[in-house]
Amino acid sequence: MNELHISANELVKIRKALLLTASAVTFAICSSVGQTAKAASDDRPTIWIEGGWHFESVTGEGNLLIPPLDASVRSAGLPSLTTIENAFGRTSGAEGSISFQPNGSDWVFTASARYGRSRTARDVLEKKNIAGPLMKTFAGFDTGGRFINNPVVPTHDAYVAESATNSEAHVVVDFQVGKDVGIGLFGRGTDSIISFGVRYAQMNGRSKAHSYANPDAIFEQFSGVLPQGTKYRIFTNYHHSATYVERNGSLHALGPSLSLKNTTGLWGSVAEGQLALDWGVNAALLFGRQRVKAVHHSSMTYVQVLGGNTTNTYPTVARTQSRMVTIPNVGGFAGLSYRFINAKLSAGYRADFFFGAKDSGLETRSTTDVGFHGPFATISIGLGGQ
Repeated sequence: MNELHISANELVKIRKALLLTASAVTFAICSSVGQTAKAASDDRPTIWIEGGWHFESVTGEGNLLIPPLDASVRSAGLPSLTTIENAFGRTSGAEGSISFQPNGSDWVFTASARYGRSRTARDVLEKKNIAGPLMKTFAGFDTGGRFINNPVVPTHDAYVAESATNSEAHVVVDFQVGKDVGIGLFGRGTDSIISFGVRYAQMNGRSKAHSYANPDAIFEQFSGVLPQGTKYRIFTNYHHSATYVERNGSLHALGPSLSLKNTTGLWGSVAEGQLALDWGVNAALLFGRQRVKAVHHSSMTYVQVLGGNTTNTYPTVARTQSRMVTIPNVGGFAGLSYRFINAKLSAGYRADFFFGAKDSGLETRSTTDVGFHGPFATISIGLGGQ
């Protein structure tokens, strides 16, 4: 067998050749990856414009004003003012945002706004016939000129007439700067943006309610002895009440915010159309001014056929207050989207809660959490890129 002899100079030449080859391959791979990444970055829109609609429930009821005859109204089987006093409807509104992400950058600059309003009106008029015990009443004269008294069951038409209107409007505006952490945080095929910025919230609410009630009857039997005999009469006494309450409140608050939004592809590719899961959470600490103006008054009258009427008028209570407040805010959403390179359709469910945002008191201050939660749908269009 012939032996293979390689000199030192030849060994150096071989090593140099191998190094040059490896370097060329590495450069070619890096260039290819860089060109692919640049192409992907260039294809990505730099501006996203989003618009949408939402249909949300509102939470945050004010303290109830209980009318003077509320217990009698309920015992008579008539509806109480408290059942409609805080009747909130769903808020409907629009939302939109614009985002800018420069080519080759992981930073995203976003401005967004959401507006919603609701108004509900409830009117109740309900009557009920109240029957008393068997009594006697004068019905005429017999042939001999004597009184005729017939047994009857006396009745009285009880009623309640109530109305309540509630209106609410709110605006939430966000200015945020986010970092696109991309894949790697939650796994392959996931886009995640962590953002910080400023949130502004404005809320205005107004409620008004009236109640007129005549819920009971007290039947009294009277008799008088005359030459024609005993004459019987029935007298009906009753209570009547009137109640009015009105409340106006507002909140203007601003503070730092933090959010996380995540999109995970479920099926398909972005280039050809991809179904994705979207979710996100947000938190903010808002500082601002809370205002309220509340007034209510009531009266109750006992109407007597004999003996006159007795009226009790309750003092009118009026309160106007303004104070600085700190409002924690947390929220989140989840939904599905179908996205392309430069377009996206989304639908989901969102909730946003503002703790202590409403002064719900009447005579004294009392805070209530305000929340908005419900479905939403948006469409996004991407602009820019190559």
